[in-house]
Amino acid sequence: MMRNLLKLSFIILIAVQAFTQDCAAQAKKRKGHLSMRDSLRAKVLRRDSVIRSFKNGNGSVNILLGKIEDYTTSFVETNSDLSRGFDTLEISQQLPPLEKRMGSMRNTIDKSSTLSNLVTIRGMIDHLKDQMNSWEDEISVYNDQLDDIRNKVSDFKADTGLRSAPADSSLRVKCFIQIQDLDKKWKSLDSSAEKSIVKIGLLENRVSALSILLIDLDDRIDLKIHDFTIKALTNEYGFIWNMDQIKNSAELDTALSKTVRLSYLLYAYFLTNKANFVGHVGNLLILVSFFVWIYSSRKKIARTNTEHNSIFDQTNYIVKYPYLSALTLFSIVAPYLYNHPSQAFVNTMLLTMMASMGLLIKNNWPRPLFKLWAVLFIAAFFYCISSLMVMITYADRIVLLLISGSLIYYSIQFLKQLKLSADQYPPYIKLILKVFIGLQTASALLNITGRFSLAKIVGVSATLNICLAMGFYLLLQILMESLFLQLEGNKKSDNSLTSFLDFKELQKKSKGFLVKITGILWLVALAKNLAIDDFLYDQANDFLNSPHKVSSTAFTFKSILVFIVVIWISGLVARIISYFYDFAGQQTKLTPQAKKTRSSILLIRLTIFVVGFFVAITAAGIPMDRVTIVIGALGVGIGFGLQNIVNNLVSGVILAFEKPVQVGDIIEVSGKSGTIKEIGIRSSKIECGDGSELIVPNGDLISQHVVNWTLTNNNRRVELIIRVAYGSDVIKVEDILNTIIKGNDDIMKTPAPSVFLNNFSDSAIEFRALFWAAEISKWQSLKSGVMRAIYIAFDKEGVEIPQGQKDIQVNFPGGFGTEQKPGNTGNSNQNPPGAIEAAK
Repeated sequence: MMRNLLKLSFIILIAVQAFTQDCAAQAKKRKGHLSMRDSLRAKVLRRDSVIRSFKNGNGSVNILLGKIEDYTTSFVETNSDLSRGFDTLEISQQLPPLEKRMGSMRNTIDKSSTLSNLVTIRGMIDHLKDQMNSWEDEISVYNDQLDDIRNKVSDFKADTGLRSAPADSSLRVKCFIQIQDLDKKWKSLDSSAEKSIVKIGLLENRVSALSILLIDLDDRIDLKIHDFTIKALTNEYGFIWNMDQIKNSAELDTALSKTVRLSYLLYAYFLTNKANFVGHVGNLLILVSFFVWIYSSRKKIARTNTEHNSIFDQTNYIVKYPYLSALTLFSIVAPYLYNHPSQAFVNTMLLTMMASMGLLIKNNWPRPLFKLWAVLFIAAFFYCISSLMVMITYADRIVLLLISGSLIYYSIQFLKQLKLSADQYPPYIKLILKVFIGLQTASALLNITGRFSLAKIVGVSATLNICLAMGFYLLLQILMESLFLQLEGNKKSDNSLTSFLDFKELQKKSKGFLVKITGILWLVALAKNLAIDDFLYDQANDFLNSPHKVSSTAFTFKSILVFIVVIWISGLVARIISYFYDFAGQQTKLTPQAKKTRSSILLIRLTIFVVGFFVAITAAGIPMDRVTIVIGALGVGIGFGLQNIVNNLVSGVILAFEKPVQVGDIIEVSGKSGTIKEIGIRSSKIECGDGSELIVPNGDLISQHVVNWTLTNNNRRVELIIRVAYGSDVIKVEDILNTIIKGNDDIMKTPAPSVFLNNFSDSAIEFRALFWAAEISKWQSLKSGVMRAIYIAFDKEGVEIPQGQKDIQVNFPGGFGTEQKPGNTGNSNQNPPGAIEAAK
């Protein structure tokens, strides 16, 4: 009974639960069938509540939305940078062949037995080290970019603010969806960044490994050169009659094959290396520009000058052989545009220079000198091959010994020819040949005694440098002829500056400068051939950069040298500008306005000096406070004893701004007259009419009375006083004078000339004629011409020009009276007896 009751209760409970759920479902269904108006009203109420939450909230929602926007923008920018990738194509392509080539270079260094090859390989390794440094810098930039990306990813992951959701349920869902999508994007970006990091890291490891290998190879070369210098003075290859017993020598074919292989490798690397691109372009521009220059000058002279053949006959090279002249200049200059060029390239340029020289000097140099060139050309050919040899051979020693003997013999024979006609040959050739004979003798002796490495260095340096000296001498002549053609081609142009330049004067000024430059270049080539250029550079660099201290002032010789060089360059530039500016002004007719403009050269020079001074201070690294101290000391010096100097300097500045006198003006100062030739910073030069030059301090031009005849124009009034005898027809005289003066074409019409009856003197009637000369430089010749014409006209018309007369009164002893010559009358003083004798 009890069990049935429990069953009934359980059934009733289930029925009640089912009824309750059905009621809830019905209610939900009725809620879903609300009207459209009620639904819209509910949405409006929810939107208003969201808006109220943005406006009335505590700002956390705004912060969250702002972070989402910031991270989205950052992702777009970062992903764009990462999607562009990293430009490592060049490194990836060039790295494998370099790794392979440097791997085999160690064996080449160990087997190399010549200093020139070691120096060439070291130059290539230096270029590669620079390339590695450039690649490491590039990879470092990529690593910095990747680190920045990883930092942004880490910031996104660590930002706990993105984990706090808004209280509003609908806004929370929207923010969650945006954050979830943003998280996926940043994870994808992190994965891509990790792949790039691995790729860049592997590339960086390979570059670092190659850099370490290059450092190791450089150390091996330094050790090899050190061993070479120690063994150079020892009998390393045995006496030449015992050389077959020495096992250090190699077979000729083996040495040649290895030499060709290594030279080809180094030459190819030199030509294709991007570090030499600037040198390639510079050499090409030099070749083309020089050829175009001389060709255009020659063509211009042929077109504008009817006597061009006589001009061309004064040249020996560039008119007849323009291509060879340009090739000679190119082959001489080309190696200097590179840092450690390949030895094969240097030898190629030297042989090219010698070949082009032969065709140029064949008919222009004395026959004995041409024969010497032929012998040197053959010797240079063998020496160039020997300098590239990787290994020492018996044949190499024999050939170089024979060449040394031949060069000594021909040089001695040439010296004998030189004694007969030394004027036909270049200067200092006798001294050069004596030094050359001494070096070749030393090379032969070193070769015989087994010191072949040192013998080769001496012989190669002596031969190649004497060839280069001949090339530089020819280069100077080519440049002088080019300058000559340039000036001759512009002489027909009235407005060109070069049309007024004197070639001989310009040659005198430029030749000394060019000789110094070529001398320096020759010494650089000598140092390279002796393989001591790096040593000298390091020693000079250490000397110049070593710090020194005087009291509390620290300095280096480099800063002093830089300061001096910059000041010297500024002075040189100022002098060059002044020379061309003043020379052109002296040769041309300038208006007063043009003269004022040209006289501003003083301001230009002052500006150049001031700018050069501050550039020198900056380049030398001199602190400005030390400069202030120096200026203060100068102020004290000025107060004690430099007043006059400062006065002249300030006066020079005043002259530059006020321009009371200009270059080319004709002035009178301190009783001297002349033409201003130069206005300097402290003093000015005046060229007097007698040819002397007067140095006038600028202070005198400011403080004293200066007469400037050409301040506003170049005109000058000429005054003539003409005397005629009493009784002459005055009207006729005036007509004669007016006819002569007004009929002269050199006399200015405005202002018009004038003739006046000026005075009645004791013995003549004076006429005064006034007229203007257009050029003050011609006024004396114009005056002379007018006076000559007046004299001729008076003589023709019978007008008498009176002679000056004087009264002489003679007193005789005893009172015999006086003898008076006719003339001017006047009271006579009584002379004492014996006056005649006293007068006698």
